[in-house]
Amino acid sequence: MEARRAAAALKGPVCGCIRPFTLATLLYFVPILLWASPYEELVPDFDRKSARVTVRRIERPTLANLDYAAYDRNPMLYDPPKRRPKSPKGAVIPEGFTFVGALKNPVTTSAAMPLRSVERELPFAWKPFVRRAWGAVKDDKLQFLASRIASYKWADPLVFEPYQEVTTVWFHDTDTEVELWVKVEIAPWVGFVKTVSDEDGDGFREIYGKLNTDEVDPDSLAKIIAWARHDYATEVLSAELMRDWAAELASYWYPTRNTDLLDLANDGRWPDGRTPRPVLRQLGSLTVSHPLAVIEGKPFSPKEPFYNVFIIDTTLFAAAPVLQDVDFGTGAHVQFETPLSDNFRANNSRFAAEIDRYGTYRRWSESNNPFYEGVRQWLDRFPEGLMGLEGCCGWLFFRRSFEYILAGDLARQPGRTNPLPKIVELKNYLAERGVELLFVAVPNKEEIYYDRIDSSIAQPAVPIVAPYGRKFLSDLQQSGVEVIDLLPFFLEAKSVDSSAAEPLYQLHDTHWSGRGVEIAAQCIAGRIKASAWYRQFDDTLSYTVAESAIVRQGDLAERLEPSRRHLYPAQSMKVRRVHNPDNTPYAGNHPSAPVLLIGDSFTGVFELTDGKSAGIGAHIAYRTRVPVDIVTSWGGGPTVRQKMLRQRRKYIERKRVVIYLMVSRDLFNYSQGWEPLRSGDFQE
Repeated sequence: MEARRAAAALKGPVCGCIRPFTLATLLYFVPILLWASPYEELVPDFDRKSARVTVRRIERPTLANLDYAAYDRNPMLYDPPKRRPKSPKGAVIPEGFTFVGALKNPVTTSAAMPLRSVERELPFAWKPFVRRAWGAVKDDKLQFLASRIASYKWADPLVFEPYQEVTTVWFHDTDTEVELWVKVEIAPWVGFVKTVSDEDGDGFREIYGKLNTDEVDPDSLAKIIAWARHDYATEVLSAELMRDWAAELASYWYPTRNTDLLDLANDGRWPDGRTPRPVLRQLGSLTVSHPLAVIEGKPFSPKEPFYNVFIIDTTLFAAAPVLQDVDFGTGAHVQFETPLSDNFRANNSRFAAEIDRYGTYRRWSESNNPFYEGVRQWLDRFPEGLMGLEGCCGWLFFRRSFEYILAGDLARQPGRTNPLPKIVELKNYLAERGVELLFVAVPNKEEIYYDRIDSSIAQPAVPIVAPYGRKFLSDLQQSGVEVIDLLPFFLEAKSVDSSAAEPLYQLHDTHWSGRGVEIAAQCIAGRIKASAWYRQFDDTLSYTVAESAIVRQGDLAERLEPSRRHLYPAQSMKVRRVHNPDNTPYAGNHPSAPVLLIGDSFTGVFELTDGKSAGIGAHIAYRTRVPVDIVTSWGGGPTVRQKMLRQRRKYIERKRVVIYLMVSRDLFNYSQGWEPLRSGDFQE
């Protein structure tokens, strides 16, 4: 009955190229009307201000509903300000909430919006909506309008955190057009807004209004609305696509939320023995079985994790992919080489040559002091705590990478912040089982493209700008841990960047490009193919590659000041996807494979997200013709050791080599610390 009334009410003529809500359009929404709201919150007495856990059941797992469940009223995504803001003079009245014309007809209650019931039941979370809309239509006007609202600073522009942000959008059909009505949430620390209520009682006041789309191209807006209604909000995702969504979400949140996908116990139940007591108290007696994903985040302190749990109807979602447990063994286990491999010796010779050329690490660092001072002055231009920084020529950089470059001796970090003994500990554990370890520190984007930071910064006297990073790799080798040294190969490749050879890193992202992946894979595969066990390996496979175009929203754009975000939309790029001999996409779930790749998001980008099957693990497999097993920790390289042992401890002795790959910046002052290996994680 509701659907018939809505259909009768929403018929109307077509104006321009935007088609209002007709009966034909309604047919897409009839299935949606048969379901409840986008998600159901299961945490008892959920309180957004104090909650450290959300458990959300999504009845109809469309991309729109999954995104809404992730972003709506999520306590993990709240950023408190670094300083107390000044109050504007005079009273702030609701009619003044137009934000320089970005919003029309502001109202203080959701009931005051002219939405019909069918329209209210289809909200979209704003941030993922506009990010994904770029993939459908290359138009940034909606992002610009949101930036205008989020960057409005009232009386104190020194507070870079948004005073208010668009969080939700609804479509409303009139006789002449489709309107976009939005909810704008005001941060709880904005105390001077006294005349606006907190309608839903969650601690955030709300303003609603019609987005001013006068400057948005009508054709673009029509395409965005058609995409949202016909694809984003209606297509129920497959189990594989839902897993892809969860991996993408964890990777996208990681730079500022320290998120990771938890691996659950064999029975697939959560919470488990690792769940903190405050979270257990909030859950009460609630337990879940085989959720789609449990994402752990540590945005403020490693001791105060947050959890986002997503539950899908088990008739729509298979709990876990089947591991491809095929025995790739060669019979008797071949003892790996002594540390004096050709690569090991070449590394030592390179480290010694650098000292001969540039002097001691301290002298080397001192010779680059003008460059470091320029970097410090450049960093001082940005608000403290701002993670995304604008460089030259459209390049974006990550603040924490500069902290690594400016750090001193990494091997002298105290206690649990020192990675050296923890990496050696893993090497010894594997060596006892006849497995070798190769450690790969991925150079930071800022180490390679330091000339794209700012033209006012003096260029370094020595082009290797993090000498203590070189010392750390040398220290590892002196401790018996062999490394794959990517830096000289990346610097050489960067010297021939051109329009025909894309940069090694994405302009708007912390991660490497497809070209960077392939250069790293070539270096690692070359070392594997020189191993004694490899020369005796008979079960090689013929993988193939095919070029693919993808669109990726850089993870740094969201870390910029709000007024600048719309200037850095998603970018198109090319990757090469690896296929198995039967032409299926490569997947790194081979627990019995001889090569195990473990690491941070650099092992997951293009492998589990975006292009898929085009990441570093797939390309190592392609070049070696040997299956590569992959364990990824989106929460950072230091945490992957425990994850590896939990997931693969039964298979460790089948491995020939473990490649431990992580970004260099996390070798300095990693926020969660380097925990020792826990015996419970690797008992056989």
